[in-house]
Amino acid sequence: MSDAVDVNDDGGAGVPTLAAVWERKRGFCIGVFVAAALLVLVSFFRSFVDIVTNWNLPDSLYSHALIIPPISLFFVWRLRTRLLGMPVEPSLLGYPVLALGCGMLLLGDFLGFMTIVHLALLPVLTGLCLLFLGRKHTQTLWFSLAFLFFMIPMPYTLTSGLSFQSKMLATESAVALGKTLTLHMVQDGSYVYIGDAGDRLLVGDVCGGMRSLVALLAFGALMAYVSKARWWAKILILLVSPAIAILANVSRIFFLCVVGYVWGSDMATGWVHDISGIGIFAVAFALLFSVEAALRKFAPEHDVESQDS
Repeated sequence: MSDAVDVNDDGGAGVPTLAAVWERKRGFCIGVFVAAALLVLVSFFRSFVDIVTNWNLPDSLYSHALIIPPISLFFVWRLRTRLLGMPVEPSLLGYPVLALGCGMLLLGDFLGFMTIVHLALLPVLTGLCLLFLGRKHTQTLWFSLAFLFFMIPMPYTLTSGLSFQSKMLATESAVALGKTLTLHMVQDGSYVYIGDAGDRLLVGDVCGGMRSLVALLAFGALMAYVSKARWWAKILILLVSPAIAILANVSRIFFLCVVGYVWGSDMATGWVHDISGIGIFAVAFALLFSVEAALRKFAPEHDVESQDS
């Protein structure tokens, strides 16, 4: 089947398709797009600066977020043929959605709570899509819009508490595993004492697992969207991604404790520590790929019965 779009198509109900509107009123479409883009850029300029600054912090949990917008744009481009073939039916629902986004923008700016300002971008973009394109286009673009959530940094007051709890959970689990294997390990807060000589390792916030948890959630959402499994399997892929992140981080802390137990803490906190950080991401991604492959095989999107019907 050809991917070409008939610019004369009326969408099946006397309503012109996006391709037809683009062909007949190209200058107007470009003008509207540029005006809307400039409006969003001016309104959220300080927000964009704050988001990018957070991405580049040395201890940022969102260092992966730089690739989120390009991924969203890629899926828009991937759906371009379907979008061009859909009828343009502007929806009045866009007004309350856009009003919600503008309200969040003003409230966040008034309170000085930048997270609300950042989150306001999502209903603003959704409202603009509804106003100019309609419900069908917005429904088709739902993932590209929703996926932008994973680029927005959560407030430090929230992430710091979660990071501490994640670190304690991972450390306790690693020490419990070591004791199960008859290794002499004792936890004291963020420290793990290993061996009889009293050597110890400090489990820092970076090792706590929040960074991998946030990254795996975004990757799990992406994998669930592109997976050819059934809807409930897609949800399961998303739900299992944080468990995989926690399991992988427990394995990393345990591995470093074993290295420190055998070769000393200096070895565990040196180059081995840095390499293990990369390795644990690879292991986590491999586990998530394995879960998706198993679910796709067990619950394919189109089973034999639906194909025969």
